[in-house]
Amino acid sequence: MTHPIPKREVQRSFALGVFNGAAFQLAEALIDPPLVLTWFVSQLTASNLLIGLVAPLGDAGWFLPQIFVSHRIQQMERKMPSYILTAGIRIVAWVLLAAVVWLTDDPHVLLIVFFVLYAVARLSTGLSGLAFFDVVAKTIPSRRRGSFFAWRQFLGGLLALGGGLIVKTVLNHPRLPFPHDHALLFGLYCATMIPGLVSFIIIREPPGTFVSQSLTIKQQLGRAAKLVTSDPTYRRHLLTRMALVLGNVALPFYGLYAKRVLKAPDDMVGIYIAARVGSQLLANLPWGRLSDRHGNRLVMRLSSLGSGATVLLALLTIGLVRLFQLQGPGLPYLALPLFFLDGAMRPAQVLTGSNFLLELVPDAERPLYLGFSNTMIGVTVLVSGLGGLLVDLWGFAGLFFSALGFYLMGYFLATGLPEPREHESAG
Repeated sequence: MTHPIPKREVQRSFALGVFNGAAFQLAEALIDPPLVLTWFVSQLTASNLLIGLVAPLGDAGWFLPQIFVSHRIQQMERKMPSYILTAGIRIVAWVLLAAVVWLTDDPHVLLIVFFVLYAVARLSTGLSGLAFFDVVAKTIPSRRRGSFFAWRQFLGGLLALGGGLIVKTVLNHPRLPFPHDHALLFGLYCATMIPGLVSFIIIREPPGTFVSQSLTIKQQLGRAAKLVTSDPTYRRHLLTRMALVLGNVALPFYGLYAKRVLKAPDDMVGIYIAARVGSQLLANLPWGRLSDRHGNRLVMRLSSLGSGATVLLALLTIGLVRLFQLQGPGLPYLALPLFFLDGAMRPAQVLTGSNFLLELVPDAERPLYLGFSNTMIGVTVLVSGLGGLLVDLWGFAGLFFSALGFYLMGYFLATGLPEPREHESAG
């Protein structure tokens, strides 16, 4: 059972957590994996496989390692020390990456160094994930978490609008040739990320429930495997998330389609980021209110339909360009609605992932449920990184059709999930 904390302490934790999220929203806008990092790698190689792996690798790094540390986290009364350790690792990795990209322009060296250090940084972020969600669960009441995550995204979106302009300016600056332009963005990412880490670290985490039994990784994996067969609600939630993650196979290729087919110049990246962040900004608080008042099952269903509508629009764009043989300097702007719709769906993905799961699982077993779920999502994200191969085989249209099928599957799976708020109200 989690120890109760005073209302004033909840407000303090809420504010610090919101600042943490806002800082990371700005930081992520500066290196936006589906756009900035994908664009960066596309300057170093023509391989669709490597280009398509960038965004999934970042997401997988967050999800994959969590089950392998969950048995340790589960035995800790306070989880913040593990968050502090991993924060140090990711700071070092990003500083080194910025330095190497500034000091060399050899594409082979840059590719190797980028993927190695990027993987280390994202894996360390993933290792902190269980601690992050456990601290949030202990310090933010369930009926305020929708607003908590929405305010993180909303204020972060305000800052990230400026981040899009910074990206546009840096990538278009005549005194910052490639790869110095990206090195500067990586350095700015570090400068923005560090205050965000500190703000979360100074949250006063109360003691919480923990498992006193010492477990090995093998035992923890065995316990996790039993969850899938013994808990049908958890199994359905996991399958729903996996389907939606597979649908996200399309996300890195909106920008690549704009670059290769619509002939978008480098400075359009900043405009695309601004469109995505702007719509995210507008959608954050409505998604949060919808979550708080009606629960996350409805949010999950609506977001899967919205993501499906985005890939439908991408298919329509491909059809219009081919049918009418469209050309001209205005062509790159045809991709703007894709980034606008994608941005509007992102706040919902935060609410219906681990946040939704927090309401479905017992307190003492949070690290086990979250760790296994996120590791399975990480494996799924890596599979979605093969989107580049689908582009090679079937083209952009084939990839987008595949994504549409996964989003529809996610919608129908989400329809069968229970809404925990209904049981809470009945009790």
